[in-house]
Amino acid sequence: MNKSLKAALLSALIYPGVGHLSLKRYISALVFIIGFSIPMILLFKKIMEKANQVVAQIEHGQIGMDVSSLSNALNTSAAGSIQMLDVYSYLMLAVWLIALLDIYRVRNH
Repeated sequence: MNKSLKAALLSALIYPGVGHLSLKRYISALVFIIGFSIPMILLFKKIMEKANQVVAQIEHGQIGMDVSSLSNALNTSAAGSIQMLDVYSYLMLAVWLIALLDIYRVRNH
């Protein structure tokens, strides 16, 4: 397996930027790793905040432990949260795709 194919697979399947590390392109690797990690951390933070809100509502007896109650609790008052989750997800997808395209660009030069 040649180095450029290995780098593309690493960036595509493991983590964006890891392929750049294998090609010894450390600045690019750092940019892609940070660019992917920040929205991922923010995404997990939003998810955990929403989960903690639902847990607090369960503990105070405001919602039941059935599937429909939990689903309603997650969906209500979450329009802004869901919109931010979408933004973070799209940012992660964009960084991932750009990292793959950059590996392709590096391979052809």
